[in-house]
Amino acid sequence: MTKPAERASFDLDNTDPELLQHLHETLGEMQGTCPVAWSSASGGFWALTKYDDVVTASNDWETFTVTRGIMIPPTGASMPVIPAELDPPRHTRLRKLVLPNFTDKALQQWRPGLEQIIDEAFRPLLPAGRADLVVDIAHPVPVLAICLILGIDSDWRRIRELATNFLAATGQPALARQRAHELEAYLEEEIEARRGKPVEDLLGQYVNARIDDEEIPAREMLGLVQLMVVAGHETTVNGMGSMIYRLIVEPGLRERVLADRSLIGAVIDETLRLHPPVWNMGRTVAEETEMRGESLCPGEKVMLVYGAANRDPEKFAEPDTFDIDRPGNGRHLTFGIGRHRCLGEPLAKLELRLALEYVLDHLPDVELDGEPRWGGGTNQHGLRSLPVRFTPSGG
Repeated sequence: MTKPAERASFDLDNTDPELLQHLHETLGEMQGTCPVAWSSASGGFWALTKYDDVVTASNDWETFTVTRGIMIPPTGASMPVIPAELDPPRHTRLRKLVLPNFTDKALQQWRPGLEQIIDEAFRPLLPAGRADLVVDIAHPVPVLAICLILGIDSDWRRIRELATNFLAATGQPALARQRAHELEAYLEEEIEARRGKPVEDLLGQYVNARIDDEEIPAREMLGLVQLMVVAGHETTVNGMGSMIYRLIVEPGLRERVLADRSLIGAVIDETLRLHPPVWNMGRTVAEETEMRGESLCPGEKVMLVYGAANRDPEKFAEPDTFDIDRPGNGRHLTFGIGRHRCLGEPLAKLELRLALEYVLDHLPDVELDGEPRWGGGTNQHGLRSLPVRFTPSGG
C-alpha cells in the first residue's frame, strides 16, 4: 500500500471557479507530469487523466463502483442517480427500460417537434441581427427538448433554474440539500400526477412500468427522472455553445460545412472531444488495485477526467487542435464508455445537428460580437455567453 506521503500528487480542485478559466491547460500539465495523481481537495480523490486508464476504470465496475456516487464532491440528492449510480444486475434492468426510447431510430418521431423548438427559439432573434446564442438558444432548446420527449408541459425557465441551481450547489452541503429538495419536490409532483393513470406520455410509461413484475420503487423512479431532466439538457447547453463557437472561429470551417453537410457529424464529434460538456465523473475504489505504480485503496474516490483523456497525445495527434479530418475523432470519451455510456448521446447529437443545420441555413454569416465567456461547475465546462451578429432577416 502506498503511504500518503509517497503518493504522486497534484493540486486539482474542481470546486475552485478559477480552474475553469484555464481548465485544459491545467489538465494537460497534470497528464504530462502526473497522469495518476492524488488530490487532497473535496476529501481526497485519485485523478485518472490518461485515455487508457479512464477506459480501464470505466469497464471494471467491480473494482471501480458507481454505487457510492458519481459526483466529486457529492450533490445533496437524497437518492442515487438512476441508473448511473447502480451496478449490475439492477443497472442492466433499468437501462433496458430506458434505452429503447433513446435510440437514433426511436428519436426520429420527435424530429419535427425538435425542429419546431429550434425554429421558435431562433425566429424572434433574426430581425435584430444580434443575439447571445448561449442565453437565447442553448439555454431553452435542450430543456424544451427533454420536456417534449418526456411529456412534461411546464415553464422551461423554472426547470432550468431548478437543475442549474442543483448543480451549482455541489460542494456546499447545506445549500446542496436545499437545492436538491427543491428539484426533487418538483419532479415528484410530475411523477405522482401520472402514477396509476392511463399512460399518455413517456414519463407516464416509466412511472407505471414494472420490472420483474414489480413496480419501480419511488426512490428509484425519482432518481431516474432527475437524471434525464438534469443530464438531458445541461450537457447539451454546453455542447451547443461550443459547437457554434468553433463554426465561427475555425478558419474555413463554415465554408466547408456549407458546401458539404456530410461533415456535420465530424464537427459535432470534434467539438465534443475538444470541449467535453462533462469533463469528469466519479467512482469509488471497491477492491485494491494499482494504476501506473500507484496503489488505489478501497473507499478512495476516483475521478475519471474525460477532459484530459480526450486530449491524450497517445490517442489523438496534436490533441489541442480542432481538426474534423482527424481519424477516429469519434473515439472521444465525452459520453463515457462501457455499461455507463450516456443514454442520451443520440438525443444530444440530434439536437446539436438540428441547431447547426439551422445556423447554416439562416445565419450563414454569423460572427462574434464580443468576447465569449467560459465557465461551468465541478464537472461541467462550456460557454456561458456567446454574443454574435449576423445579417438581419424577417425570420
